[in-house]
Amino acid sequence: MHVDEADRVYRELREAAAGPPEAYAQVLERALAACEADPAAEEYLDVLELHDELADAYDRLGRVEDALRHADALVEQGYECEPDPRCRRAEILTRHGRLEEAAAIWDEVARDTPDDVWLYNNAGLEYAAIGEHELALGWLTKGLELAVRTGDPERLVRQLRELRAESLAAVGREPDRLQFAEPRPVARTSAPRPGPAREPAEGTRGHAGQPPVAWAWLPGDEYAQLKRRWPDIADGPAARDETGGVVDHATYCRRMEGRLREAREAGMTALRIAPLRWAEYTAWRQANEEEGEAAQLRARYAADLGRDPTRVITWPPGRNERCWCGSGRKYKQCCGAPGAGGVR
Repeated sequence: MHVDEADRVYRELREAAAGPPEAYAQVLERALAACEADPAAEEYLDVLELHDELADAYDRLGRVEDALRHADALVEQGYECEPDPRCRRAEILTRHGRLEEAAAIWDEVARDTPDDVWLYNNAGLEYAAIGEHELALGWLTKGLELAVRTGDPERLVRQLRELRAESLAAVGREPDRLQFAEPRPVARTSAPRPGPAREPAEGTRGHAGQPPVAWAWLPGDEYAQLKRRWPDIADGPAARDETGGVVDHATYCRRMEGRLREAREAGMTALRIAPLRWAEYTAWRQANEEEGEAAQLRARYAADLGRDPTRVITWPPGRNERCWCGSGRKYKQCCGAPGAGGVR
């Protein structure tokens, strides 16, 4: 597969993700078939992520056996995630009422990975979603106990409390002492186990009290006015291709993702994205009588936006959350995809 063909498939996936799940599943299947027919395609498309998305798409369509087939492919091909990839099958079975089959998988994974708090969170979440609150409480209680005991390294205590409170209320039980327990401080003797990117808790800061840093970014509607409103960006490396033309918004966002990843690797751990809107930016300049070079003015404006968490986008989002760029796709299949932060 050539680069141009890979980019065409990538754009087709982005567009289809915002449409009906039937159409998205068809595009995903074609992309997967391309990878199977041409091993070079895997340089640009992640086969395991395609299986992951297909399992989700078929689940939403009610095509349970197709969803299970792709969920099983994740396990067979060594997909690494938290919780264990076997949980994808358990989640699908739970949602479609096949509780006995699902319970066997949940229990098996719990025996194999008893210290994975995401297991208890996901099992409890799925059982609660179908109204099985007694079953949900069993898993959520174990998860909350584990999170409190281990110092909550995954920052799940708040979510587990909220889920557990809903299930307690659903079965007519009062909040117990565990609902108010605080995580115990735990001294780390080694680096924490790496895991998938998660949304940080609201108001958190980076290491060593590092304040959030907001970077200016053009949303799609503003990017359409690039040359007229933001000519210096149009002439800069973020928006230019090798021939001197202007790249599309998706490429611009992938380049932004690359800069954010580089900043995180350099130690900046509290990053925010500040959307640039011409009317608001112009009003800010007039109200503050701001003058100077365009790039410096945007940096100061972004810093001002960053003081209000409701006006900026926290980066990175969770892997299964909507991408920060506004494409409508999950982050893991958009700017968060492996290699997406590079410039092809």
